Amino acid sequence: MTKQNVWELANRYPLVWRLWVSRLLTANADGIGQFSIQWLATTFPNPAFALAYANTFGSLGSVLSSYLFGWLSDNISPIFLMVAGNLVGAIFTIGIGLLLHSHRSISLLLILVFLWNVFTAVTRAASRSIVPRTVNQTDLPRVNAWMGTIQPIQQFLAKGFAGIIIATGLVHAFLAAAIVMMISTIPLLTKRGYPETTHRHAKATHILSGFGIVWSNRQLRQMVVYTSVQNFGFSFFLGEYVLYLKESVHLSATQIGFGLSAATFGTVFSLTFGPRLLQKRMQWLIVSSPMLIAAGIAVISMGRGMLGFISGLLLLELGSGFANQTVALIRQRTVPIEIMGSATGALTLCHSILVPIAMALAGLVAVNFGTGATMQIAWIVVLLSVCFAWTLSQSTKIRLQDGQLTSHSL
Repeated sequence: MTKQNVWELANRYPLVWRLWVSRLLTANADGIGQFSIQWLATTFPNPAFALAYANTFGSLGSVLSSYLFGWLSDNISPIFLMVAGNLVGAIFTIGIGLLLHSHRSISLLLILVFLWNVFTAVTRAASRSIVPRTVNQTDLPRVNAWMGTIQPIQQFLAKGFAGIIIATGLVHAFLAAAIVMMISTIPLLTKRGYPETTHRHAKATHILSGFGIVWSNRQLRQMVVYTSVQNFGFSFFLGEYVLYLKESVHLSATQIGFGLSAATFGTVFSLTFGPRLLQKRMQWLIVSSPMLIAAGIAVISMGRGMLGFISGLLLLELGSGFANQTVALIRQRTVPIEIMGSATGALTLCHSILVPIAMALAGLVAVNFGTGATMQIAWIVVLLSVCFAWTLSQSTKIRLQDGQLTSHSL
């Protein structure tokens, strides 16, 4: 495979370039909104419960809708889904900001957060089916790394910006998220450079076809087990880390935003070296990813102020970047193109099904034992997922040179 820089890839795949711009904007809106929701929840009476409820209902919205939108992207235009999802998501983001500004109610928060996550899940589900349909197999690792740059840029811009704008008023943060989400539809509103629709099939795929491919493939089953355990532990961290940093480490919203921005260097490192390691050290990458994530959460749980927070996040972002690349490549090279959306939705549903449960449990643990206990549980469970990552690594053999993925039992 000849090396190509970003500009060559952008010229070769103009749709992916426009998708990258749109996803970057959407991710920034999502990051501002999510951070604002979590900070808002910490201002309610009994903030641990409020944060747990908001995270649980939000994750339920994403999980329950992921498969439906993935299946829809196989049967109708993913671009249409993305534009519609972003516009509706923007409306609900404005609703959260305005309604909660004038009428602060936990029940209203939960309803709006649930619906907002349902519609923002459209973009993620639809965009995941576009890249493997548009990009040659040999270019997938580099294009995945290119698309992966969205995360560090989003974290650097959105989280830092959210921390600053929250200081001027939460309603301003929600309005900013909505405006950015609306702008994200502009790069998609053109037909120039779109791929030929030769992949479109006359007969719609069965709504359960995604689950069928996941169940029938050994690698995908093993990947679901590994990612489910890892996500369960990681959700204990995500559910309460804002409250932990606010109350136990005594960091402000601005400081947390700055720390999240600074930690993007871990993701940049993973995206720089990830494609190269995928060629030569795929099995090592699968196993080391959860180890790095667990180590990062453990460092943060020590409560060593800003230095410990940033150091832990660097390790966490490095591990997450490696994990995302390996999981994406296995999925893209194992699943048939014609049911990529359905299979991606099924995988997302399967490996996220425990997330709402973890979020709820994290709230209960935080109320009874403190947010520090949720941090300890998080890194221990993520570390346990190394066992399942090792099993997946033993059955996964990827030959990036010829674009093939082989397994002991496909």
